[in-house]
Amino acid sequence: MLKEVQSHPTRIRAIAQLHRGDEIEARLSVGPAYDDVVIRKGKVQETAPGIGVVWIMDHASGMRKAINTDECSVWRVA
Repeated sequence: MLKEVQSHPTRIRAIAQLHRGDEIEARLSVGPAYDDVVIRKGKVQETAPGIGVVWIMDHASGMRKAINTDECSVWRVA
């Protein structure tokens, strides 16, 4: 029987660290006493480091979504 490998999320501090096909989560901080909430999860399609935006194919909706890195944190999950 094969074991599923658990990967630890890595925070991305510069969009230039992302590549097409990377699995990421966008997280929103809801307060100092709470963990960040995952608001989007998907595969990177395109990045625009100059304006701080990453476009993903969102797993939940199946649609292309923009993530503004000024509003949330980005984490690589796979």
